[in-house]
Amino acid sequence: MSEKRTPGGILVRKVRFEFPQDLKPHWHATQPEWSQLVNSASLLLPYLEPYLIDNIRNALPHITDPALREEAAGYIGQESQHFQQHRRLNDVLISRGYEQLRAHEQQWAQDYERFAKTRSLKFNLSYTAGLETFALAVSQAMIKHRDLYFGGADPEVPSLFLWHFVEELEHKDVAFDVYQHVYGHYWYRIYGMLFVLAHLVRRVRQGYIILFKADGVWGKWRTHWAIKRITFRLCRHLIPRLVQYAMPWHHPSHVPDPAWAKEWVELYEQGQKGLLKLDTSKLSLPLVPLPVA
Repeated sequence: MSEKRTPGGILVRKVRFEFPQDLKPHWHATQPEWSQLVNSASLLLPYLEPYLIDNIRNALPHITDPALREEAAGYIGQESQHFQQHRRLNDVLISRGYEQLRAHEQQWAQDYERFAKTRSLKFNLSYTAGLETFALAVSQAMIKHRDLYFGGADPEVPSLFLWHFVEELEHKDVAFDVYQHVYGHYWYRIYGMLFVLAHLVRRVRQGYIILFKADGVWGKWRTHWAIKRITFRLCRHLIPRLVQYAMPWHHPSHVPDPAWAKEWVELYEQGQKGLLKLDTSKLSLPLVPLPVA
């Protein structure tokens, strides 16, 4: 797809993030445990996002609204770009001494293959809508608290994720609207949200345990204390949003986009290539990309 916006504002950006072969797995030197948790989350995306794409494609014959079909096409385009970039990042991370993650990746692949083959379209669309609800909460929290989560880190991984979060906000309505259009059952949407949370927490935890064991720090008090602190922080930032988004009257369009995300979009439209490598020492407004060589 070319870089042309849908009427709803979705733009498929064909970008390429650079990940050096000597990329540090602990890319946030002062928060190594957070680095590995984020790395574990990245592992799922080359399997999750093709599954989400297939779910929306499978729903297309049931969508009678031409405008929604156009937004769905934009959603598919953006998600296609996301998983390709994360695949490249994951390959570099795994090559840095974590080959045992290949088997863990297959668990993600098997999960989504099983859901696609054995579960109904209603389940798969509720999973997609639930996942995007979770993604909306994460994107809002990570952008609002970007300096807390990414400030001072090596730029490659934060720049990738913050781009991803900006685009999650751009297509935040689509999966919700597709589910509502095709099915619209409120309690089943809530079931999808809860299923997604349980599934992601379980598998991401398995991934970071593998990473911590490879680092030789699993079982140490510092690691467990750091995980508890991160978990508390995430719950404080995410649970109020998820409760709000679970209400029957919720629609993603009611959630305003952060000013920083809007500024990222404006700078991209001005041709600012440095957005692919942000200055993480200056993540507060105004947005500061690193100079491009």
